[in-house]
Amino acid sequence: MSEMAGMKVKFTVIKNEDAENYLDDRDKSELSRILWKIQELRHLSGKPALNTYLVVNTDEPYATDIVRIMQTNNHWGPVSDPNQAEMEYYGGTLILPRTEEIK
Repeated sequence: MSEMAGMKVKFTVIKNEDAENYLDDRDKSELSRILWKIQELRHLSGKPALNTYLVVNTDEPYATDIVRIMQTNNHWGPVSDPNQAEMEYYGGTLILPRTEEIK
């Protein structure tokens, strides 16, 4: 999906089933603690403690349609942020930069 080139990676998504299947009890406890901490600090900052998002996997056949809708509503476009690693997307594969390439 060429629309992904240069996009800021704004969210981290973990599939609940993956967390359940691949994390041991200690990992699950640590993840729960981290999520609770973020929720509490958002609340103390005056933000909603929890947000709800729609998630679309980029390999879905309708993903390009979703990108077009977001572009129409000014919620999509390349962003240059020196503190944010930019991803590359080739042939359905997400390519993350090497650590030494991140400035």
